[in-house]
Amino acid sequence: MFDIYSELKNSIGALTGALRTSIANTDNFNTPGFKAVWVNFSSSYSKSWAAGTKTVNPMTLAGSVSISALTTDFRQGNLGFGTELDCAIVGNGFFILSGSSKDSDIGGEKLYTRNGKFQIEPNGRYLTDAYGRKVFGYPTNALGNVSSQTLQPIVVEGQTDIGFTEGGVLVSNFQKNKDDIKNGVVPPTAVVPIYRLGMTSFINRQGLTSAQGGAYRASVAAGEALETNISGTVYGDIVAEKLESSNVDVAKVALDMALLNRGFSAIQGVVDDVNKIMSALISKLSG
Repeated sequence: MFDIYSELKNSIGALTGALRTSIANTDNFNTPGFKAVWVNFSSSYSKSWAAGTKTVNPMTLAGSVSISALTTDFRQGNLGFGTELDCAIVGNGFFILSGSSKDSDIGGEKLYTRNGKFQIEPNGRYLTDAYGRKVFGYPTNALGNVSSQTLQPIVVEGQTDIGFTEGGVLVSNFQKNKDDIKNGVVPPTAVVPIYRLGMTSFINRQGLTSAQGGAYRASVAAGEALETNISGTVYGDIVAEKLESSNVDVAKVALDMALLNRGFSAIQGVVDDVNKIMSALISKLSG
């Protein structure tokens, strides 16, 4: 009977993992671009009491429960208001970031994110995410057309009046243009395109692994990132001055938490019953 305790321990471990996942979903309800993660359970095979014959069915017993998979929900989140440096993807694509905030890592590992909340780093050289990781894009000509097919970190070189227009086009004279239009200045100061955000995706997005700040890493399961491109391609469209909200379904999280609570309560009841049976058995054996 002592193997029962081992099975109960495994079940508690699986439920604890599911609880951690539900808590993470709840904590990130307001995180831009966050994708909910759901747990899939699986019964662990335990024993076979009889193989069965032509006239007698086999007898097998299921054991404890385990986590068989974690599924990321990549469905589109709602779009909310953002600042001039914020963008949202409507589609299946990802923005491309450097692997870390270090300049030496620009040519190394890439990270991928749906969180389009960007900023100018403190020294004013690069466009980054909140963790200082460089945002990648393509340089453009004055018409906003891509002038080089080489994906590179977006360099702003101390420019402060910049912002994104539709399609993920980063322009200078952004606020000046808006102010001139508002004040009736004719002609208004023209915006000057300088970069277009790059995007990519993966054949198996479920194979991506999580990284700091809601970003993802490529893995063997996910495969290599697909060919990079810009807004308006198979990866989707980039919407300016918007942020994609988390797609966490609070009602589903609440239901999952309630079911997990029932699971923990059931296991606690089983543990109490097993303890009583074992205590009684030991008492008789030692009597």
